[in-house]
Amino acid sequence: MMEMILNENDLVVGASFENGTIQDYVDEANTYGLIRIDDTTVNWFLYNKDDSTEDMQELYEKVTKSENHFIKNDFGEEVVLFDKKGTVPFEDFIVKIDEYLDVELVNAL
Repeated sequence: MMEMILNENDLVVGASFENGTIQDYVDEANTYGLIRIDDTTVNWFLYNKDDSTEDMQELYEKVTKSENHFIKNDFGEEVVLFDKKGTVPFEDFIVKIDEYLDVELVNAL
């Protein structure tokens, strides 16, 4: 079960779940978030070539040049994971991010 974390304006900014947490933004420019499962962390963001800001375009270029990244493409919307520290596989993070985005979408309706 995922429990949403709200900011002072009652907007979803993250979530906690059985063995981890997810945050929307952890950098000053609000370009990427952080997810933790057990003892492993990875940065993440959503990317769409046509709709992403210049900051996001630059981050995407930088991340895709490194070897420590993983991208799941959902019909043009990409979930980008990078700078993983630990042993939990990228695919486990994708499952949790998808679950988080699904819950966030339902709450927005």
